Amino acid sequence: MTQDQSFAPADLQAAQQMSASEAIEYHYDNDTAFFSLWLDPTLSYSSGRWHDPMTRAPIAADLDEAQRRKLAFHLDAARVGPGHSLLDIGCGWGAILKAAISERGAASALGLTLSRDQHTYIEETAPEGASAILQDVFSYDSEARFDGAISIGAFEHFARPEMDRSQKIAVYRDFFERLHTLLNPGAAFSLQTIVWDAVNFEESKKWLPQTVFPQSDIPFIDEVVEGANPTFRLAYLENDPQDYALTLEAWVANLRTHHDEIVERWGEEKFVWFERYLRNSRLAFTRRKNALARFVLLRR
Repeated sequence: MTQDQSFAPADLQAAQQMSASEAIEYHYDNDTAFFSLWLDPTLSYSSGRWHDPMTRAPIAADLDEAQRRKLAFHLDAARVGPGHSLLDIGCGWGAILKAAISERGAASALGLTLSRDQHTYIEETAPEGASAILQDVFSYDSEARFDGAISIGAFEHFARPEMDRSQKIAVYRDFFERLHTLLNPGAAFSLQTIVWDAVNFEESKKWLPQTVFPQSDIPFIDEVVEGANPTFRLAYLENDPQDYALTLEAWVANLRTHHDEIVERWGEEKFVWFERYLRNSRLAFTRRKNALARFVLLRR
């Protein structure tokens, strides 16, 4: 066995001592080649869009189509069009950035990430006009103002496990105030995040996957709305667990298909850890501990 990139699961004490950047690197910097085996071709590491939220009618037959539908939803929601500038907060491997430029004709698309692997990948593959920087939104500033913003799967990393409700809302309000300074008046922000569903606040602390996503906490919908209210107006909201359950089911199937290659290149421990985490995550959605929320908010 020749391991391309070693992986050692963190225990709870080590996870609780990580900085924000260390926590992101621990999970996301596990070799882009590894993730490419079981994600879709765009490397979208977040839920696809499988159903119409009102009719529940299927709109995607497989993972690739579900992810394309997801990207299109957020680009539409953020009103990305020719000549526009877009900010992507927690940009992953750059799927939104690339689609904004190549499919919508945006003039510029900037991504913020704390993952070195993702940043390197974007630098090597992004079309002209798309770029990323290694910085989080709380420290980022720019004299230029953006025409729209998108954030998919980053909001879960803003709050910390030890925070109470008021502290979480304060962090979310700080985020929205920061975003308010970066957007033009009336600009649209499309947000996708995992949320707590059929659990109360005290129960949510017992279900935090701290050794999977260290130094993270998941919001409740009302916490997001309260944090946004002074600076953004809520225009649209979806809330359902099924899209993420289907996405996780597809990821598990893809991962298992590549079992032998993963073990040969990265070791059995890495396969087992990711397979277990994906299965357990799917259970959290099918049992309604978690749901997936998509918000569209307008800058006041």
